[in-house]
Amino acid sequence: MNRTKIILITLLLVLGLVVLVSFLTKEEGSEAMNVATYTGASEPRIGYVELQVSDLERSVEFYQKLIGFSILKKDDNTVQLTADGVSPHLILTQSEDFVERPSRSTGLYHLAILVPTRQDLALAFTHLMEADYPMQGASDHQYSEALYLADPDNNGIEIYADRDSAEWVRDNSGGYVGATNQLDFEGLLSEIKDAKWTGLSKGTRIGHMHLQASDLEASKKFYVEALGFDIVAQDSHMLFVSKDAYHHHIGMNTWAGTGIPKPPENALGLMHFTFHLNQDEYEAAKNGLTKANFQFQENDQTITTEDPSGIKLKLILKN
Repeated sequence: MNRTKIILITLLLVLGLVVLVSFLTKEEGSEAMNVATYTGASEPRIGYVELQVSDLERSVEFYQKLIGFSILKKDDNTVQLTADGVSPHLILTQSEDFVERPSRSTGLYHLAILVPTRQDLALAFTHLMEADYPMQGASDHQYSEALYLADPDNNGIEIYADRDSAEWVRDNSGGYVGATNQLDFEGLLSEIKDAKWTGLSKGTRIGHMHLQASDLEASKKFYVEALGFDIVAQDSHMLFVSKDAYHHHIGMNTWAGTGIPKPPENALGLMHFTFHLNQDEYEAAKNGLTKANFQFQENDQTITTEDPSGIKLKLILKN
């Protein structure tokens, strides 16, 4: 596919992109807003994401051939996928009694795959275009550039590359100012040079999770007050939180409405995801959950809990 054709196709994609969020409206006086500076020196915060899928073979083929993961471990109904050949980044599970996830229910909005460089993002884009896979959009979010699509079970996926954190813009409250601007496709494609797509680079990680929530105030009590996350962006329908002053590790929205129920236990989509904490953070999380009366279990340096929207997560102690 030549460059001109790619640019024309992507411009059409942008015209059809639903605006995700402006980030420009913030609640005033948020004492939890993080004013530190992200350095990028920390280990990955999100470990892996586990999804319930309807056709394991089809999903593995999608995530291998189109996204670029490789198989780390496989059994009859579960496949672990990796980008670095060492740690699982995505676990796909198929059970016989799955049901479709209701559209107006809590759960995954999208999982976000962070690639190390802008060239990696450009290669991912051209690979998807050459495969003629339908994309849902592409955006410049100011602190990152992103591509959007969905897997065969309609699980949302973002593939993105961060800009240097020195270029991230703050508002008067210390939160990050994002945007949903048109992606500079010509500039992106110029990064490719003589490189060829060979799958995901070893430095790839799950960068953030974006969740469909039921009640943002309840989510704030869980993630901010109990677990100690910092607020980095918020408005009346959106809450972004993080550790390490990152632009967001967990995003939540109520764009599908407030008070929506959680899906059935055997629904397709997000089963759980893991998040890494250091010793002090881990102990503080246990104390915070206990004090706020959130239920959790602890086993082998792992806290398993459920947020107010019914989304399961595992908090893992990482030294």
